[in-house]
Amino acid sequence: MEIKITKSARACSECERPFEHGEEIFSLIRLQDQAFVRNDYDKTHWDPEKTQHAVAAWSTTYIDPKVEAQQPPEVFSPLRQAFYESAESKDRAEIAKAYLAAQLLRRQKVFRLIKEFDTDEGEARIALFADRIGNRFIEVGDPGLSYQELEAGRQALLQRLRELEAVQTEGETSSETRTDEAKTDSMETANEAAG
Repeated sequence: MEIKITKSARACSECERPFEHGEEIFSLIRLQDQAFVRNDYDKTHWDPEKTQHAVAAWSTTYIDPKVEAQQPPEVFSPLRQAFYESAESKDRAEIAKAYLAAQLLRRQKVFRLIKEFDTDEGEARIALFADRIGNRFIEVGDPGLSYQELEAGRQALLQRLRELEAVQTEGETSSETRTDEAKTDSMETANEAAG
């Protein structure tokens, strides 16, 4: 028997009312005629008794694909989100975080290095990257960060990635969920960057 489970429906299986973005929905899977059948319900049409003969049941938050498509790409990558949160800061700890995240994104081929140059004052080395996903250019500075600053930045980046991935796991409804291996890989890569 082939196991194929569809994405959530866009409307309630019972009343056919379209789901709204961010609405809590209830899903269940039944075995029917040697195939798995999925049904999704809104709160008003959900009854725990429906799970009686279900193979699996869960609740989740409905993500409207149209709304999801309008989100900036960094929303879907904890590493990119952490980078953009820190990129505009003048705080050296945040600069270290952005610098390390940019190097990791370069390693993952999300960012492409265009060129590196020194500022006019010679105080910092600047790297110009092209964000392949967001189609924009980003300047990332390295104002002579010390080993201690880079290590603190690495620790802060790892902590932020854990927070973002925990939030992503709690509200995970996207059909393209990241596997545990990918989550672990992003943290291991962050460890390697400063080490």
